[in-house]
Amino acid sequence: MNDLPPQSRQWLTKLQETRLPLWVGLLLLVLLLGVFAWQQVVLGRAEARLTSERAAISRQFEADRAALVEQVRQRATAQADESRRRFALALAWAVRGELIRNNLDQVDQYFTELVKLPGHTLVLLAGPDGKVRVSTDRKHFGAIASGLVPAEALSQPKIALLTVADGAKLLAIPVMGINARLGTVLLRYQEADPLTGL
Repeated sequence: MNDLPPQSRQWLTKLQETRLPLWVGLLLLVLLLGVFAWQQVVLGRAEARLTSERAAISRQFEADRAALVEQVRQRATAQADESRRRFALALAWAVRGELIRNNLDQVDQYFTELVKLPGHTLVLLAGPDGKVRVSTDRKHFGAIASGLVPAEALSQPKIALLTVADGAKLLAIPVMGINARLGTVLLRYQEADPLTGL
């Protein structure tokens, strides 16, 4: 280096001086790119974990919501069933009074009004002999009731709610006299969803 003219030596010195900062700059750039890449990886993992946790919370929320809706539906159905039993008790007493007076026309009027209610499809009175004495469907008069409804409905000792083959509900209401059964009122209806009314 000593044989080089002073101008060339200056240039060489400058080159050596700039190389070190260049290497340091390149090293810092590589480190900066490495840190950036590492942060992207960490951020991606955090986003994936967050997405996974959010999906788990959403699934749990939907499961809890479904369980709560089912619980409310069961309570509403139980309350509706209890209301039907109370109604059935009042209807049994009304029909009993008319049967004692042998006033089947009044019983027919009760039944005609009942079948007008939404979801009610058939109301009939089966006598103690099992034959239909009053019905909202006129073609059932005199028919054997066990051919129209399940036989166990005719022998229920208490008010009973039964499900028939096509998913409809049947309210079996025994009408009792002082010493004997005067008949059975059978009310067939389609049960609406207690939450939606459909």
